Amino acid sequence: MSSPIVEVQGGKLKGEVNKTVDNVEFLTFKGIPYAKPPVGELRFSIPVPPEPWDGIRDATKDCNICAQFDSTSQSVVGDEDCLYLNVYTPKLLTDGTLMPVMVFIHGGGFIHGHGTNYSAHSPDYLIEKDVVIVSFNYRLGILGFLSLDCKDAPGNMGLRDQVQALKWVQKNIKQFGGDPDNVTIFGFSAGGASVEYLLLSPLARGLFHKAIAQSGSTLLPWAQNHKLKKLAYKIPSTKGKAITTDQDLLSFLKNLPIKDLIALSITAMSTSTFRGGIYFGFVPTIEKPGDWEPFLDKKPYDLLSRGEFTKVPFMSGCCTHEGLLMLATEELLARLEKLVKEKFFFEFLPFDIAEGDKLEMENKLKSAYLDAQHEFDDNNAFAIDFFTDVDFFGGGYISSCLIAKRSSPVYFFEFAYDGGLNYLKKKYNIHHKGACHGDEGGYLLKSEILRNSKVSKTDELVRNRLVEMWTNFAKYGNPTPQVNELLPIKWEPVTETGLAYLYIDENIKMKDELYPARTKLFKDLFAKYDLLSA
Repeated sequence: MSSPIVEVQGGKLKGEVNKTVDNVEFLTFKGIPYAKPPVGELRFSIPVPPEPWDGIRDATKDCNICAQFDSTSQSVVGDEDCLYLNVYTPKLLTDGTLMPVMVFIHGGGFIHGHGTNYSAHSPDYLIEKDVVIVSFNYRLGILGFLSLDCKDAPGNMGLRDQVQALKWVQKNIKQFGGDPDNVTIFGFSAGGASVEYLLLSPLARGLFHKAIAQSGSTLLPWAQNHKLKKLAYKIPSTKGKAITTDQDLLSFLKNLPIKDLIALSITAMSTSTFRGGIYFGFVPTIEKPGDWEPFLDKKPYDLLSRGEFTKVPFMSGCCTHEGLLMLATEELLARLEKLVKEKFFFEFLPFDIAEGDKLEMENKLKSAYLDAQHEFDDNNAFAIDFFTDVDFFGGGYISSCLIAKRSSPVYFFEFAYDGGLNYLKKKYNIHHKGACHGDEGGYLLKSEILRNSKVSKTDELVRNRLVEMWTNFAKYGNPTPQVNELLPIKWEPVTETGLAYLYIDENIKMKDELYPARTKLFKDLFAKYDLLSA
């Protein structure tokens, strides 16, 4: 089948045959429109279904990535016309047997990244386990998350794009051999936070049946901003233009050339002060009431605490040294070095601490990080651990605990393996020991970044284990349905009384009490204080 043809709602698609690294054939359909291009008057608007097409659409080429600022070239890349998805399937439906579907949501802080560039995220490892893989783009930065409290820019458009993509999956995935009643959403970083947001939003109910949030949560400071209008008003002021009404601001932003809009939004973000290690500006927010159906209108912590979320089998986890991300750029490194030198934690703690509690909190922070044992003896180890917790682990741990109180099963992992396929360490050339933020991604998805990496037998073992557990979870809602040579232990779910978790290194094992002093600190912080917005 050199040119497979599939008919979906909208028209016919011509795909192509590919082979995995192990020479296993699978079918690829790229650049499928799942929404109408959000251009012109539709810039910042809620997504709408795509227009049908005549004839057979060529689905063999990568589509546009969404418009974004590329820090390497210091230029705006991509396009506004970007709402497309890819489908990868082991086979088309022949005998009536449908396969589980795994929908990948890319990361990048809600301002970078893409899900449809084949070389960046290819499904070679997963596809061999008889699952259908879907990946897609969603609007980023100001295009996806401008919020002006009106129907033409309500906020969370990028998350609404994700809902629209999931609706497309429900309507069309059978044509590719996928089971619309067995859909797992999974993602890293902002993709992991997106998974949690989809759990919380009524708009996504019934569109998926299992969820995996890796190194991302709705409770992280960089994954929410409730001062987006203030940020948006900075954009015309950078051009020396005085705008005083929301409607005039919307008109101004709609009419800016796309490259100017993206570049000016990055400039506006750079003038913001913030707590924590990382900040991305235009990200998800809580919407104010209006004449549209909100994606999110309550605080994530409150929704999780009250059990107001979609209750499906859930997997979450983090890498041991997420905070190594602070070594990735000069700007992040400067924040890390400031903490190492001054040892004043409160400056980077993104919670609205009552004035009378600040001294006590600073002492608790020093006790938890300066007086604690660290895996490595480096002088910045305490700061790496602190930023690990502030930007990733703290929120992910708390959200998993809250979900486990209202729903089961919930599985939690800690990825500690430091090998040849550790994704972000390779991408940013980080030589520090330990598993960095997003490093487990290289063991699940094939990436061009890792093309020249030397892969050891242990790397292959870790990769095979992760692929087996993730696809088991997609198939059965249980990552270890049976113990065998590859998976020698049973991954126990989290309970209401404690967080049992799977420790993933060269060997895998179950553990209890993950960083007890640090987890207690964040339990108290989330229970007592609100997160700060920039």
